[in-house]
Amino acid sequence: MPLILTPVSHGTLCHGSRWSIDDEDDLSRRVAQLALGQARHVAAILSGIDKAPPVTRQDAAKGAIKLLTVPTGKPPYHRDGWVFQAISWIAAHRGQTGAVIRAPHMIHAHKGFDGFQLKLDNTGQNITAVVIFEDKATENPRSKITGDVWTGIRELEGGGRMNELIPETGGLLEAHHQRFPELDIDSAIERIAWEEARHFRVAVTADASHDKDDVRAELFKGFDKVAPGHSARRQAETIAIPELRDWMNSFSANAVKKIEEWRDNV
Repeated sequence: MPLILTPVSHGTLCHGSRWSIDDEDDLSRRVAQLALGQARHVAAILSGIDKAPPVTRQDAAKGAIKLLTVPTGKPPYHRDGWVFQAISWIAAHRGQTGAVIRAPHMIHAHKGFDGFQLKLDNTGQNITAVVIFEDKATENPRSKITGDVWTGIRELEGGGRMNELIPETGGLLEAHHQRFPELDIDSAIERIAWEEARHFRVAVTADASHDKDDVRAELFKGFDKVAPGHSARRQAETIAIPELRDWMNSFSANAVKKIEEWRDNV
């Protein structure tokens, strides 16, 4: 598997996992497939289903390579942000069962939610949580969290963006309705208005010092203030990537190389 998730708990502050890359080449393969729009295939592979990948079309390859490439003269932040969202999506699939997870957006700097997940009960008939992702590929995780992330969560806690949250929920449920044919979508959507049903999953790139639990806890200090209530509402994910921008360049180049090979072998 591309990632290993090690559970971490910071008491009542938050819970989550520390990610480590187990097989970087496999991780780049999965990100390349996500860039090609093959989220269903990747999800099947991550769940243990061995199946042949779809054929890589020329037009799909062109779009995927663009997604993984920094435009000339532009900073890498949007490309790196998309790559990290793809990695976060893979981690979400590794860490959850009985959940519906929206596929990654296919454009840079999308203004919607970074990621979106619905947790269901054992019957598959009720939503137990709507999990909103905040995925940040950053060299300054603490300032990014206390700035952009806390601001976004406060807005949602205050009832903001409900006009986005409701159609996201409905669309995701309708797309997966075959899995849950007895689910009452309208009733399920109503539940997202309940405060305790909205959970937050903050995932950031960090450095090696954050592998220590006490240092890692400081990174998310204040999470319980911006999203009060039961600690289950607050999920904190980290991955240590030294020299983040250099790593993103080489990782993306490897993913592009795979896409080119698949395209040329058709």
